[in-house]
Amino acid sequence: MELWLLILIIFLLTVLLIAARVIHHTSAALFGAVLASIALIMNGFSDQEILAMIRLEPILVITGMTVVAEVMRGAGVFQFLAVYFVRLTRGNPKKLFVIFFLLTALLSTVLLNSVVILIMGYLVILTCYALEIKPHGFFLGELLAVGAGGAFTLIGTTPNIIIADYAGFGFDYYMTRFGIFALLVIAVSLVAVYYMIRSQLTAVDPKAYDRLMDLDPWMMVPNRRLFWVYAGLFVLLIAAFVLFPQPYVVAIGGMTVFMTVSHSEPRTSLRDIEWDIIFFIGGLFILSGALELVGILTVISDVIISASGGQLIPASLMLLLGAWAGTFIIGGPPIATVFAPLAIDVATVMGWPIGIRDPLFWGVGFGAALGGVAAPFGSVPLIVLSMVNFKDSKMSWRKFLIIAILVNIIQIALCSIYIVLFVLFI
Repeated sequence: MELWLLILIIFLLTVLLIAARVIHHTSAALFGAVLASIALIMNGFSDQEILAMIRLEPILVITGMTVVAEVMRGAGVFQFLAVYFVRLTRGNPKKLFVIFFLLTALLSTVLLNSVVILIMGYLVILTCYALEIKPHGFFLGELLAVGAGGAFTLIGTTPNIIIADYAGFGFDYYMTRFGIFALLVIAVSLVAVYYMIRSQLTAVDPKAYDRLMDLDPWMMVPNRRLFWVYAGLFVLLIAAFVLFPQPYVVAIGGMTVFMTVSHSEPRTSLRDIEWDIIFFIGGLFILSGALELVGILTVISDVIISASGGQLIPASLMLLLGAWAGTFIIGGPPIATVFAPLAIDVATVMGWPIGIRDPLFWGVGFGAALGGVAAPFGSVPLIVLSMVNFKDSKMSWRKFLIIAILVNIIQIALCSIYIVLFVLFI
């Protein structure tokens, strides 16, 4: 059997295992990586070539930021903000929905989506239980907010971290290219989902808030001094991402500082690392690298160039829709590890330099970040749905997903318009 065909079969088998959830996605990725490595070694490729396919920078960024997030969560920083906003809105469900939506979008710009959902999901359950509010509308808002917020910063989603490494984008690049546009997408998403679910945002007992008047936000904080220290350090960490060109250095440096200040044993802090994500991405890097070594990505890039007529706008939109659809099936990281080098191949063949070629990576990034929102079995939606009980609710599981998909389509349409307008005016 030809090597390229064997690698393609291994890749498709891995994708099938990830999509079908027959085994854990990390096990599937590692299984595929091992088979691909064996096939490459038996056909003359060296172990150095295989190990070189694992890109260390994205893995280090994910490692550092997950530890930082867990330390801050343990210090009660995010919980404090949520209780504060409950008091600020005086328990009004509609105002609270808007505040939680915006807070989720804000946190998702600097924290990985799964971390944000775990933090905000816990807060929604706590708040809605206390106020006797059905949580389904809030969870739907969080699902859409985390996709919209995470799509527009380097450290907001795992796919963005991977794509930025391939494309050479820095933290400041995302802020200058997507800052205002991110606000537009978040605002449109908020209005759209609010309009669709506003009837769900009602309290069962209007007097429930009165029973929470004595709730002090500082009750959520075990140590006030550490609270302010961590809050200040987090601000400095974001500033470092903006000013320093290597995100992985900032992430690992920030992790080290937070671990030192917390006075916890390193092994205790390192337990908080998302090891399953790390090994998952490592396996995917080997698989995507194998596709590149045997020339499959080159063939796909030729197809995209031919179908797009060698034009930047059609090529970027094809990558956007392809990444969106692929993420719906198998999730963002696998798509990012394949489509990012694919974008490089397309740009190289067409001779598009850095700056001109950027919309290709935007298409991959937007599609991979937002596509998972509409997937009922994507990592973040799965976390959300696991927290929601649809019994005794006015909102069914089907309606929940339909609204999520409709708003997600609006988000993708806005991204498409942005790409087209940028290309037309560069």
